[in-house]
Amino acid sequence: MKDVTAIILAAGLGTRMKSNRQKGLHSLAGRPLIFYPIRAALEAGIGRLVLVVGHQSDEVEECVSDIFPDADISFAVQEKQLGTAHAALCAREAVGESDDVVVLNGDLPLLGPDSLKGLMDACTASGGMLAVTTAVVDEPFGFGRVIRDKSGLASRIVEEKDASPAQRKVPEINLGVYAARADHLFSTLDSVGDGNAKKEFYFTDVVELTKKAGHGVGIFVLPDETQARQVNDRVELAVAEEALYRARALRLMAEGVTIHRPESVLIDDDCEVGRDTEIWPGVELHAGTRIGVGCTIGTGTILDNVEVGDGVLIRPYSVMTDSVMEDESQAGPFTHLRPQSTLKHGSKVGNFVEMKKSVLGPGSKASHLTYLGDSSVGSEVNIGAGTITCNYDGVHKMPTTIEDGAFIGSDTQLVAPVKVGKDAYVGAGTTVTKDVPDGALALSRVQQTHIMGYAVNRKKK
Repeated sequence: MKDVTAIILAAGLGTRMKSNRQKGLHSLAGRPLIFYPIRAALEAGIGRLVLVVGHQSDEVEECVSDIFPDADISFAVQEKQLGTAHAALCAREAVGESDDVVVLNGDLPLLGPDSLKGLMDACTASGGMLAVTTAVVDEPFGFGRVIRDKSGLASRIVEEKDASPAQRKVPEINLGVYAARADHLFSTLDSVGDGNAKKEFYFTDVVELTKKAGHGVGIFVLPDETQARQVNDRVELAVAEEALYRARALRLMAEGVTIHRPESVLIDDDCEVGRDTEIWPGVELHAGTRIGVGCTIGTGTILDNVEVGDGVLIRPYSVMTDSVMEDESQAGPFTHLRPQSTLKHGSKVGNFVEMKKSVLGPGSKASHLTYLGDSSVGSEVNIGAGTITCNYDGVHKMPTTIEDGAFIGSDTQLVAPVKVGKDAYVGAGTTVTKDVPDGALALSRVQQTHIMGYAVNRKKK
């Protein structure tokens, strides 16, 4: 397959998406739609890819190049969308001297690499000129029907709008995925006309023209018809996404991960989860999140690009982005870790604690109702309830440093830039505006006074 070139057709407007964004750029299970057919081709071992682009071509090229920087992918531009045959012809120059090509649409996210290999085998078995991928479905409406000859090979493909009532009853549909000898394909495409209901140049006409030229047209029938699901609108996008997330959850469970109600869990393909980790309903893992061994991820937790060590406990409804939780650390419920936050080994943050660009040292804890911003907290530090680091003066962000063994009492405000020394204490209700020396106690309370008889006098008024 290394000598095969894949032509991926991704130039269409995608009008049924009702969107200003090119169809291939729509997000699907954490990846753009166009990612999936490209990955299938690369995993099948295909050596070169040519992506035919049109609408928003610059954006599509940039997206693909960012995701697959090391792949041999070139681009061909279809200036006017005149049909699939015309789109494939636009790739002729980029294909160059390749002997064999695979042609597939860019809106087939569930098509697997083994199916592309099976298609190539079917092409070879039928004479090496052309083969088509098909699926047998219960509801073929909207798809081109595959008409076979007496020998069981393909004789033609009839589009829905051009099909007779009898042909519309045929359950075998065309996916728009072909294997062919390159010179035969392009010479045949030159002969394709636009004599159809849509006045477009249909790639599917190649099947009938190949048959008339005396060549056999092989057929590879998908073993699983779900691979045939195209994405043309938002509903089909959601159906495909559900299938991808479901498949991902099943693979993880087979590898030793416990997932409660897997249909409710969203785990992107580039995320990793270690064995004996337990994932509860409603969890979302995105953007390359990696979770270690023996962790618990509570209900409703959402992690984006988070590194989670071994033995970590995340209680329900925690939200984390671009952060790190080291081994045996704990968070939640209702914890928010904003970018560049790190919980060191064995540290804990509790309910309604927010961290931003901060480090909580080994064994330290902030159990509830706390904000730590631009902070560096040492080991074995206690952060009392209601503590706030005042890190922003309206123009600049400034740091707070709390050294090892310090004790921060409840309802403390730390006005940055400020440092609390090693083993220092800050009394409850204190506003810290100056550095606290090692081992000292900082207090800044207004003296408590009592107005006797106040309640009686108020009632008289």
